[in-house]
Amino acid sequence: MFILLIRRVTINQTDFFQDEKPEEYEKVLHELDRRLSGDWSFASGKVLGSMCTRPHPVAVQAFERYIESNIGDAGLVPGLIELETEICSMMGGWWGNPKVSGRLITGGTEANILALWTAKTLAAPGRREVILPQSAHFSLEKAASILNLELIKVPIDALGRADLDTARAAVGPKTLALVAIAGSTSLGAVDDLPAWAQLALDEGLYLHIDASFGGFVLPFLENTGRSSPDFLWREGYSSVAVDPHKMGRGPIPSGLLLWADEGLAQATSRSISYLSGGRTRLNTVVGTRSGASVAAVWTVMRHLGERGYTQLVDRVMTDAEWLTSALQEIPGVEPVLANPVLNVVGVRPLRRRAAEISQSLRQKGWALSQWNDFFRIVVMPHVERRVLKVFLSDLQEVLS
Repeated sequence: MFILLIRRVTINQTDFFQDEKPEEYEKVLHELDRRLSGDWSFASGKVLGSMCTRPHPVAVQAFERYIESNIGDAGLVPGLIELETEICSMMGGWWGNPKVSGRLITGGTEANILALWTAKTLAAPGRREVILPQSAHFSLEKAASILNLELIKVPIDALGRADLDTARAAVGPKTLALVAIAGSTSLGAVDDLPAWAQLALDEGLYLHIDASFGGFVLPFLENTGRSSPDFLWREGYSSVAVDPHKMGRGPIPSGLLLWADEGLAQATSRSISYLSGGRTRLNTVVGTRSGASVAAVWTVMRHLGERGYTQLVDRVMTDAEWLTSALQEIPGVEPVLANPVLNVVGVRPLRRRAAEISQSLRQKGWALSQWNDFFRIVVMPHVERRVLKVFLSDLQEVLS
């Protein structure tokens, strides 16, 4: 179970605006900086639990240049529509299928909702059960609630992967879709995607793969000399979610949903006639979509390319492996996985509650992600080894 700690803030409503007169923007910006000075920042390197990171500088520049654009009004921005298509083709190519159809959306949550919406739209009446691992992201709970679906959760093994035999046994006349995970939120685990694809083919079911985190890591692992789970696109895949605002170094919000073909992509589309750019068809959950995100993601993907992402993945994986080895030398804790698949490291206390350790570390300025019996660290691009060494020192102090 994921636990989010939210700071309680007491606000006097009458203090918001003392009068209705405009204020000098320098004064307002100064107040803005003062009000947000206590918020966490990736720049410190001490946010260790987030799967997001600082966007690449070239992505920031591109975002700022096109911040006013709305790709939801497609007729006004034909250039951005072309860039969106190229983004999907690049990402699909790294996944082994450059002919995918896709849209750049807000992130994995929207992608997961949209994927199940697609599956429901195409399915026969009465099919409303979705089989997925216990490791699935909570956004699929949202999707099920919105779409009136029932989730059938299957257990995971010690490595965080779904039990496919249980999934196969759960398939029945009401099954709507299957969901597999490529980079679980808890441990970065990757399900047996070829086996899930074969199950989808055997049963004639829609298969969605949530690779929101792993989507920008898996294509480059083998380039670093490491082994990689088999993830390449194959018959049986219906859609894949990938988040550029995670390991893609894109800005928030930026997510991708890739469909196997345009027919799937158009399943949820609606014709809109009132837009300034003329009649168009929209198939996303969100109508107004950030064109700035499209520009930024296209720019950073072109700038980094396969070589740049390979170097990035190599660095974070090297540091994740170093951290895992270092944890094995500290009495009182152990890594959850001896060999992390992706750049996610779970830390399990052996003699004290994980929540207690996590809270003590938070008091020392570390932002971690806490689960039932462990907390986890995501070695993102903003996390440097020198900072991890300080973290380990603080961890040892808390454990002593």
